[in-house]
Amino acid sequence: MNPDLEVDMDELGRAASALAATADRIAAGSAPAPAVPTTPRWHAVDATALACAAARQQLACLGADVGETARLIEAAAAAYEVADARAATRFRLTR
Repeated sequence: MNPDLEVDMDELGRAASALAATADRIAAGSAPAPAVPTTPRWHAVDATALACAAARQQLACLGADVGETARLIEAAAAAYEVADARAATRFRLTR
């Protein structure tokens, strides 16, 4: 039998786990920045703080998106397993 689609479930699980770990590392980059020294007060402090806040927000969103992708890969793997089980059951019933 020559299958039209073959899925390596172990590799898919490893990929989802690695992607989830990457999402965690990305999200960790959105941790609050250290306190800004109050003296001397540089002119660029406020602009820098705004840029850091924007970067943290983007990292948090990116981490969430990568984490969601990992969850979708896990869901697809589970769906493949269910489909394989159904196909195996149908195959056994035809014998």
